Amino acid sequence: MIRNCASKFACKYLLRVSALAVVTSVLSITAGCVSTSTPSNANDICQMFDEKRSWYRSAARSEKKWGISIPVLMAVIYRESTFQATVRPPRKKILGLFPGRRPSTSIGYSQAKDETWNDYMKATKNHTARRTNFADSIDFVGWYLARGVKHAGISPTDARKLYFTYHLGLSGYQSGAWQKSTKVQSAGATVQSQANRYAAQLKNCKLKRGLFR
Repeated sequence: MIRNCASKFACKYLLRVSALAVVTSVLSITAGCVSTSTPSNANDICQMFDEKRSWYRSAARSEKKWGISIPVLMAVIYRESTFQATVRPPRKKILGLFPGRRPSTSIGYSQAKDETWNDYMKATKNHTARRTNFADSIDFVGWYLARGVKHAGISPTDARKLYFTYHLGLSGYQSGAWQKSTKVQSAGATVQSQANRYAAQLKNCKLKRGLFR
């Protein structure tokens, strides 16, 4: 295109436009990598919040809005995605060789499925929410777990049982399905342990430039 331009002026203009497009693309890619990068140590909530200040602000907003503590919110996300923004369930193999469909529509920090995410957007009127956005995801987790507190009478600090509602759905929890699955019970215990760890750490968290609270 540039070789066949009609004049030197046109060629210079096209070169400048092309260079600007390249720079813009690089900046966009770089920004995307920064915003979706995983924390260097997902087991240390202080370090995570120090690296990602916006995550703490988003977690604090969700805690205030839904009444679910920051450690519980973060422990659920850790269990679901280990803080990976775009992770999806692996595809099933066809004949053991060819990639087939994914087992669910889960994606993002919260691993919310399409239908549940749509329910969240409708209920909160947050129609631009994205599962690959941390602020939206932790707000979703708070919204979902708050339903367990409201409708099943679970304590907002009981990460174990709240995770049962998250994994099985509110009706699944109320039916006692979790009692029949050692795998689900183990996952709930892991989430509770992680929440306890985060809670202990959070008491002493300080940013490099001032206190969290």
